Amino acid sequence: EKKNPQKMVLTDRQRKDLHAGIYEYLLAQPGEDFARAAKAMAEADPTSCSKAKGGSVPLLEKKWTAVSRLQKKILDLERSAAQNAKIHAHRTTNGGDSRDASTGPRRMLPRPPAAHTLE
Repeated sequence: EKKNPQKMVLTDRQRKDLHAGIYEYLLAQPGEDFARAAKAMAEADPTSCSKAKGGSVPLLEKKWTAVSRLQKKILDLERSAAQNAKIHAHRTTNGGDSRDASTGPRRMLPRPPAAHTLE
């Protein structure tokens, strides 16, 4: 019994770009197996494969460099967020205040003067 294939999460445009990139890759490889695979792919999805022709940078390489660039950016942002969390951690903690921590975060504003004083 065949299992149901997972539903694709790519949009139509992303799918066409992926097919065009794979087609470009198969055409660029030496050997009959790659040529047969490229021909079969072109027959199965002619619109995506016709889009693949042209351009100085192969589509898969362009997408792959974009992925690695975005991963680096994510790592940098996560590192920055962690540093900011350390720097600003004292603002949300009780900060050694004798008040109970259940009363919420420490007030950042000074409190008003007392209305009554003991003498």
